[in-house]
Amino acid sequence: MNDRAPQVWEIWHARFDYSEGKGHKYRPVIVVDMCSYGLLVMMVTSATNKLQFEHDYLIRDWREAGLEKASIARADRIAEIPSGYLGTTGYIGTLTERDIVAITMILAEIASG
Repeated sequence: MNDRAPQVWEIWHARFDYSEGKGHKYRPVIVVDMCSYGLLVMMVTSATNKLQFEHDYLIRDWREAGLEKASIARADRIAEIPSGYLGTTGYIGTLTERDIVAITMILAEIASG
């Protein structure tokens, strides 16, 4: 188990339960904020060939961030999860400044709506 505390703009494996309540899987997420319940996280997908949502962002420095494949940050897909849902493999990496700036701009655009 990784005892490292998550920080904003880090990428971690997080547990997501199946809606049927039968099992779970671990997916990469970007920590975007801490909250009273746990963490606000942004979904990350390596399915870069699939239909993209309006606020999807292709992570430019995915290798530097510790990701194994080119990936998309889904700014329209933010979830609140307990910090205990971070995977046992835990920490993946940290976004670079250029990706942080770009995602911050997208989140500001969404907030101004």
